[in-house]
Amino acid sequence: MNRRFPVIVLAALGLAACASEPAPMPMPEAPKPKMVSAPGGEWVVVEDYAAEMVAAPRSPYIGQPVDLDSDRAVDPAGRLCKAPAYGEIEAPAGASLGNPSHPKAATDPTPRKTLVVTCGGEPFATYVRMPDGSMLARANGWVLKLAKAEPKMAAPMPAPAPAPAPAPAPAPKATEPTVAEAAVLKSTVVYLASYKTEATAQAGWKRLAKASPVLAKQKPIIREIDLGPKGKWLRLYGMAADEAERETVCKQLGKLVDECGSRIRE
Repeated sequence: MNRRFPVIVLAALGLAACASEPAPMPMPEAPKPKMVSAPGGEWVVVEDYAAEMVAAPRSPYIGQPVDLDSDRAVDPAGRLCKAPAYGEIEAPAGASLGNPSHPKAATDPTPRKTLVVTCGGEPFATYVRMPDGSMLARANGWVLKLAKAEPKMAAPMPAPAPAPAPAPAPAPKATEPTVAEAAVLKSTVVYLASYKTEATAQAGWKRLAKASPVLAKQKPIIREIDLGPKGKWLRLYGMAADEAERETVCKQLGKLVDECGSRIRE
């Protein structure tokens, strides 16, 4: 009997067993980020969640400003990169945040757009975009929620000082009117007649003054008025101390004038 037969059989069985084992599957490559422009503006850490066992009840990152500009990036830990590059991938939040148990949004398997920041070709920071516009980031044992900072309002320009008010003009000194001025102030004009020329108006005054002792003590008042298509006329007036004297003048003139005391001509 050939003693080499068992050895050959065992070797063949070993080769068959090796051939039946599946070949190891290659590890999937991490997705390459698609280059994107800088989000811009300033962000701020508004909430924190313990991603692992931590001693402090709150993180030191609350209120930390985060810059994501084209020429400057600052992460939640305060590190500065002066030449950042920005890329974007889609992946579940947990894969980018170290698979934390909190918050709930970080455990959602739905792929999220994720901002990947590199500095000099080295990983610098990762931010997972949330549907509400916020972003999640990991810093040591904490998951941090970032919100866009409110734009800073420019300080209002101070109102110009009001110009000094001009000094009030001194009030004119009150003077007692003369007897003649007092008479004029208390008097009223009385329409007498209308004429086309200065000469006829003066002649008319002389005729009326002879008929009225009240007018005889006065000088005529002549005013020019333009009546449009009817041309320019000169209206003749006298003065009366009051309504009673006004009626007296018109009675004295009688039929010498047609519209003595006409209100519409005064």
